Amino acid sequence: MASAYDAGRSLAPAAFKAWAAAVRPVLGAVGRGPMLDLGAGTGRFSGHLAQWSGAAVIAVEPAVAMATRAKAKHLADVDVVAGAAESIPLCDDAVAAVWMSQVVHHIDDLENAAFELSRVLRPGGRLLIRGAFGHNDETGPSGADFVLYRYFPAAGRFADTFPSRLRVLEALGSAGFAEEFTTKVAQVTAASLRELHGRLSTRADSTLAALDDDTFTEGLEALERDADADTSPTPVVDHLDFTVLRLPDGHDHG
Repeated sequence: MASAYDAGRSLAPAAFKAWAAAVRPVLGAVGRGPMLDLGAGTGRFSGHLAQWSGAAVIAVEPAVAMATRAKAKHLADVDVVAGAAESIPLCDDAVAAVWMSQVVHHIDDLENAAFELSRVLRPGGRLLIRGAFGHNDETGPSGADFVLYRYFPAAGRFADTFPSRLRVLEALGSAGFAEEFTTKVAQVTAASLRELHGRLSTRADSTLAALDDDTFTEGLEALERDADADTSPTPVVDHLDFTVLRLPDGHDHG
């Protein structure tokens, strides 16, 4: 997946503009300081985070292939480090903010990860989570809306197995985090259905990778038919969850 990730998961400039508008006010509230991009992958957001924060970014990624590609980009003010959410290779109070983009569902031990996040984040710092939560009876389906699930409903059902918002907030709350807000951010994922088809054909998405080949091919063919019929292409817009949590001032790591 690492070799196809950038081609399959790249975003339009308008998408980064939307996330910059959402992220910058939060970072402005924590003051200047290093930032952690946890589960950075190939560094898709790392360079942007350095620009938005005006500070150094430590990109922590457990997959060697992903981290290798991130390092090869030589992103300004970004240091790529091997590590996982359950064992973050940073000292206590090391960063002013943490960014986690579509990574929560990859974490095996949420409670341990929550403790590690509270350890490396400065008191008063913010944890920013981008992506989608799963489903449970108390919170209902995720507020995120991805066009790809319209063509690959089985991928959407797989995404519903991700940790729910309630589950994530409980784990982080046990480590001292308090939710500030949750909202949705509309992002332009692709300029057209044709462009979306090209990206999804790489299968560089964990929900698509989980499908059997026949189901994946069926969805891709349906998307191709709609792309062929789209005589007046319009941007493909997805709506993602954006949750911000705060670590209280005076927080004791225990």
